[in-house]
Amino acid sequence: MDNHYLFSYESFFNDMKNGDASIKYCETASKYEDTFGCQDGLTIQDQSFYKDYLSQFRDEDAPFQFMYPEALEGDFEWSLLYKFIFGSFSSAYSFVLDEDWEDNPEGKPLVHIVITVHSEGKEVTKTLDELWSFQILRLYEIYVNEQMDLAILREEEEDEKVVMEKERKQRLLTYKKEVSSLLKEVKSRLILKRLLSTI
Repeated sequence: MDNHYLFSYESFFNDMKNGDASIKYCETASKYEDTFGCQDGLTIQDQSFYKDYLSQFRDEDAPFQFMYPEALEGDFEWSLLYKFIFGSFSSAYSFVLDEDWEDNPEGKPLVHIVITVHSEGKEVTKTLDELWSFQILRLYEIYVNEQMDLAILREEEEDEKVVMEKERKQRLLTYKKEVSSLLKEVKSRLILKRLLSTI
């Protein structure tokens, strides 16, 4: 499924396992394979963290079109990246209506995804559709590694499994609230526009 995209789960996992990534990533790959079996020929969609969790972020059903760098349209599996962003425990996000949000020919308002990460006491905020390809690849690597680490922890610690289930439910609820809030904003702006057009 990911053969023609710049990020390939199988290739990344092999790099992790064979030492072509950071030491931390290599340790994660080894533990993950010990816990969940050989990953040869598998995709992210085959993983339990995708089936049981990330797949529930139904971004494809959202009443908006999330924006990404136009030049990279066919280079990444964007819906999958959205799921990683919405489901991450380590970063936050927000939705911002594009200035030309009404001009989308597909009929869905255009929306920017703004990602915020706290690292070493600093807050870093980036807008997804302004990133370069190497930055998006890095996001994939960070998010995949995060989900692997969490999956391992779920298997090793029963108490952590309970905590993570609560966090997962909270993340899913947050996504629904963000979508609902933005939808209300869109409707309010449309109503205001109609009112102004009558003046």
